[in-house]
Amino acid sequence: MSPSDAELLAQTAAGDRSAFDRFVERHQAAVLRLLRTGAASEADAEDAFQEAFIAAWRAAASFSAGVTARGWILTIARNALHRQYRRRVGEPAAFVPLDELERDAGWGSEEPPDAVLERLEDRASLERALGDLTPADREVLVLRDLEELSGDETAAVLGITLRAMKSRLHRARLRLAAALKEGSHAGP
Repeated sequence: MSPSDAELLAQTAAGDRSAFDRFVERHQAAVLRLLRTGAASEADAEDAFQEAFIAAWRAAASFSAGVTARGWILTIARNALHRQYRRRVGEPAAFVPLDELERDAGWGSEEPPDAVLERLEDRASLERALGDLTPADREVLVLRDLEELSGDETAAVLGITLRAMKSRLHRARLRLAAALKEGSHAGP
């Protein structure tokens, strides 16, 4: 049986480099996915990745079993990226009323639900639509829907309240639906 994340971090805190290597191996894909959603370039994502794991190495003794290791390392990674840009957390580029987002997403339209599902299953369309979103929208979608963190964990990683995270997630999902809808009319 392989050691838990908490055990690996405890061994890391005691100076065990191989335990830390196993921890990195377990979580590096999730950390890179998150960083790539918010970074301006691949180089920025890689820099934040390095910073995050260096910070995790140094802070391994501070890990508490009350949180998941995935949430802990994703929080460290997000903070590393935000330190690079020194941007304010959670500040939207522009406020769009919810009813406008719903209309753009196609809520209340005559479009059959199967058409929306087909667009979600088309990987190229989905990637284009995600690329049209802001880094903040991609970030909340990746954490909650791709990495499957709980609502509380997602809010903690983002450094916002659960209520604010739910609002941001809802708006991000509406923007994604609108981008998918718009992309389906634009053609390949």
